[in-house]
Amino acid sequence: MLAPAAKMARPREFDETEVLDKALDVFWSKGYEAASVQDLVDATGLGRASLYGAFGDKEQLFKRVLGHYIERVGGALAELEAEPSTVRALERLFGAWVSTTCPKSGPRGCFLVLSGTSCEGREAWARGLLEQSMKQTEALLERLLRRGQEAGELRVDRDPAATARILVVMLQGVATAARAGWSREKLKSVTGDVLSNLARP
Repeated sequence: MLAPAAKMARPREFDETEVLDKALDVFWSKGYEAASVQDLVDATGLGRASLYGAFGDKEQLFKRVLGHYIERVGGALAELEAEPSTVRALERLFGAWVSTTCPKSGPRGCFLVLSGTSCEGREAWARGLLEQSMKQTEALLERLLRRGQEAGELRVDRDPAATARILVVMLQGVATAARAGWSREKLKSVTGDVLSNLARP
């Protein structure tokens, strides 16, 4: 006699990345504390049972969203090293960052920075991720700067390590200014001036 067939799990009927993107917009614009489960249900289009079943409670979903954001930013940063021109790589980095932190519509600033400074009771955990991300960005920038100097694209009278730290601070400054309402044009002008001072005359 054949054993009864095992019940097959039903495939998910939603795009997980799309749901995480929509949840990201909610947490980014409202913050963790102010974002309600109903806000997340409305934004994602999933029922509470489906949301809990796929992602767990609100805190677990927030952690998944934060990981998703870090992955997205990290992937974009990794692509820069494949850019043959260091000047072009830096232009792409700051151009993309201005667009991300200062969109035409939606939440502004850096989600990771906001999470690391405003998640009550979760600051240490989120801040640890922020510090790790900043260290990785600094290391990437230092590699790009050294490569640019060796290729003759960038000025050699600037210390790559010190300049990388300055640029990391500048990236966060752009995010803060965007959150405060600075326009894309204004941010692009500022970042353009800084990058032009690094290029070899």
